[in-house]
Amino acid sequence: MQYKQITTSLILLLLCISSAYSQKYLVLDKYGKKRIKLSVGDEIYFKQKNNKVLFHDYLLALKDTTVILGEANLEYPIKDFESFYFPNKGMRFLGLGSNTIGFGFLFAASVYPLVSEPAYSQSESAILGGSFVALGQLLRFFRWKKFKLRKNSRIRILDTTFR
Repeated sequence: MQYKQITTSLILLLLCISSAYSQKYLVLDKYGKKRIKLSVGDEIYFKQKNNKVLFHDYLLALKDTTVILGEANLEYPIKDFESFYFPNKGMRFLGLGSNTIGFGFLFAASVYPLVSEPAYSQSESAILGGSFVALGQLLRFFRWKKFKLRKNSRIRILDTTFR
């Protein structure tokens, strides 16, 4: 008897917890890759079909076939999205670090005559500084991960609520 009460209370607790955390997600599927789930409040960068402008906004609400964006307070159908962009934080960090190191070496090359015992010669510091700055500028091209909607990918709204 007591086992039955514990079981029913656990099932009731699980249903309450799952309904408290259930919500709608904007799901980006690329077959063979890990899916990307965006919930309400997440910021997104995207391009629309027939429009080359990169938009930045956050998700305010998700309906069955439309997305409501926060700052613009506009409703977009999910079929109008062409591609999504996600910031690649690792590459941004590497690019900024390379630029900082490069400018440090260039500064060391410019104040070379003022240092009594330098670790590198002036030409070595200039070459190293230029190389690091060039590397930092090249890494700027990899700051964004692009998710383009094609034949092997799809966008949908996933509803995890119980009814």
